[in-house]
Amino acid sequence: MKRQKRATKKERKALDPTHRAGPNVQAQHIHCISCGRHLDPSEFDASPASATLITCDHGSRFASCVACMQDSERRVVEHDRSGEPVRTASAWH
Repeated sequence: MKRQKRATKKERKALDPTHRAGPNVQAQHIHCISCGRHLDPSEFDASPASATLITCDHGSRFASCVACMQDSERRVVEHDRSGEPVRTASAWH
């Protein structure tokens, strides 16, 4: 009797409902990568939004205040160029 073919790790992740691709803004405790300020999930959906997500070339997403966008984008570009982790500010509330 033949063994059934096993799903690959990628296929298992795709089928797993508890697995998230990228940060889930609704469920995570997040801070701005530039200033370290705590960001509430409602700030991403507000009109006008006071927080946003920046995506790097690798597909990772980083939270930022709208006021800190230039510095946050600079940090992500440096991360893309060097391959090192994004240099984030210390978190504060």
